[in-house]
Amino acid sequence: MSEVIARELASHIVDAKLPAGSVLPTEKEMIESFDVGRSTIREALRLLETRNVITLRPGPGGGPVVRRPRPEDLSEALSLILQFEDASLDDVMQARRALEPTIARLAATRITEADLDLMERTVRVVLESPDPEVFQEQNRIFHSTLSRAACSVVLQVFVESLGSVADGIAGGVTYSPRRYVAAAHAHTRIIEALRANDADCAEQLMRNHLDEADGYWHKKHRDLVSRPVLWRR
Repeated sequence: MSEVIARELASHIVDAKLPAGSVLPTEKEMIESFDVGRSTIREALRLLETRNVITLRPGPGGGPVVRRPRPEDLSEALSLILQFEDASLDDVMQARRALEPTIARLAATRITEADLDLMERTVRVVLESPDPEVFQEQNRIFHSTLSRAACSVVLQVFVESLGSVADGIAGGVTYSPRRYVAAAHAHTRIIEALRANDADCAEQLMRNHLDEADGYWHKKHRDLVSRPVLWRR
């Protein structure tokens, strides 16, 4: 029964288009509404909390508050599954190399000027300050903007989740400033193909970009690439 109630509450949040931060009915109100015991409601709310649908605020005035799951939430669950399956960083990178060229192809005919402007801004920021923290954040923005521009929510969620799992810099991969600049120029070429609505070129350039990164990882960080994926929060 707790699972049934959890699904009903999740459907209500989606159907009512409740934004993050919306306060749900109190535990007492839910008990009366669903005509079940306190333990059943608490278990339903716990299920929703573990799925990142809500947060439970403690204390007076607290209670269940809408959170809404995000792609990075899937990456945590995915990394746990991959750890049990003995998957490596290389396995995750192979999946990205299979998916992201398709993302680029789709985005070439669907991307907006606002998306292109944002992606170009990430390139400028990296070229102005080619250091690890700057590159990591701007690279994340570049790839997430591209995946969103493809207008395929399923691909977007999976690619962003894989990107979080296979974050080379967070995993210990290091680059020289020259490599950051080279990556920025590769991004520029992809942007030019996207702006020209050239799907074939955008797909190939993304494949080349990921192949180059994969080759660098295997050459400079072979031990990290073969290391198993670990569940991390």
